[in-house]
Amino acid sequence: MDGLTEKQERVLEFIKDLSSTMGVTPTVRETANKFGVSIGAAQKHLKALVNKGYLKHTPGVSRGIGLTHRKPMVSIPVLGRVQAGVPSLAIEDVEEYVHIDEVVVKGGKCFALKVKGDSMINVGIYEDDVVVVRQQPTAEHGEIVVAMLDGEATVKKLFRKNSETYLMPANPAYKLIRADNITILGKVVFMMRNV
Repeated sequence: MDGLTEKQERVLEFIKDLSSTMGVTPTVRETANKFGVSIGAAQKHLKALVNKGYLKHTPGVSRGIGLTHRKPMVSIPVLGRVQAGVPSLAIEDVEEYVHIDEVVVKGGKCFALKVKGDSMINVGIYEDDVVVVRQQPTAEHGEIVVAMLDGEATVKKLFRKNSETYLMPANPAYKLIRADNITILGKVVFMMRNV
């Protein structure tokens, strides 16, 4: 199964089997007992399966683990951090992968970046959020983009007026960025937050 460790696959199969044969999903304790691990280890595996979209969880309910009706998912590489503030160099090392519904990317080539800074808070993008970016060289007025400016990357709203292109923050503490050498790397199509 895409993006799962061997143990996560075994835990998921156990949950599916119990659900189909008994009509219930296991408790965390039952999962821990089945695999001879601690409750903490079982919780870690279950949380990973929730984060990857295979399970849903209702907190405070004994049998609050449920199977999701999974849509086709794709793995998107997180290539480092992008500034939501003053532009800074984006580091392109794959740190991890995020898994999202393939409908979101619509067949385009995508990458993800962790956000650093607070220049986009008024559109709900905060420090440490992950933005998924569809690679494309152009975008429409008002769309949120990742752009390069003098070799540095930033996430901003694209603003066009007459024949000029600007990068607009979504925080009044930051100024509009004007430059002739703005290169659009892609459009932000999805945002994820670790809670």
